[in-house]
Amino acid sequence: MKYSTNQFLTLATYVALLFIGSLLSMVKVTGSAYFIVLTLAAILATGIMIYLTQKSSPNELEEKTDFNNKLQWVIIGTVGALIIQLGLGFIDQQIFHTSTDSANTMQLLTLVHAYPYYFAYVLICAPIMEEIIFRRVFFANLIKPTNIYWAAAISALFFAFMHQDTRFMIYVAMGLWFSFVYYKSKNIYVSAGSHLVMNTLVVMISMR
Repeated sequence: MKYSTNQFLTLATYVALLFIGSLLSMVKVTGSAYFIVLTLAAILATGIMIYLTQKSSPNELEEKTDFNNKLQWVIIGTVGALIIQLGLGFIDQQIFHTSTDSANTMQLLTLVHAYPYYFAYVLICAPIMEEIIFRRVFFANLIKPTNIYWAAAISALFFAFMHQDTRFMIYVAMGLWFSFVYYKSKNIYVSAGSHLVMNTLVVMISMR
């Protein structure tokens, strides 16, 4: 399979998942049925995207690295992401007197509380898919026609826009950070692992 075809199919899988949510709303599927279908669709989409990533030839950023290197960057990525999110949230609160709580996170916590199985989408599927799309598809492929800085900025803006949260600039900063982690670690699963662990810790902190 050509690399370009692989990337197109990866993006198409993600778009199809987004369309399923819209389609369910259009046909007025709500409540538990809506979230069961969406969760199962997300698990399937994540599996397809991981399969396509595995079948894809490495791009110019990716290299084989040992386990210790991967683990080191997962830890660095997670700690850095937490510092950025909590630090910028605190600064935002001090300057603009806004809540440190993310509207997106609070909404997801409410949904997970009502539909516990939805955590599979929120905490596992979402970070994996987002890293593959925004870092491997957008960031990596935008470097050559632009440069690494523009590629990181554009992918981070798309990442922030898709979250539809009031703390837009914090999501931009997170997008830039995960691009850095992917670029330095040379492995998309490292940035995905960092993103996944960070999401889990933020949810645990928010639930206290």
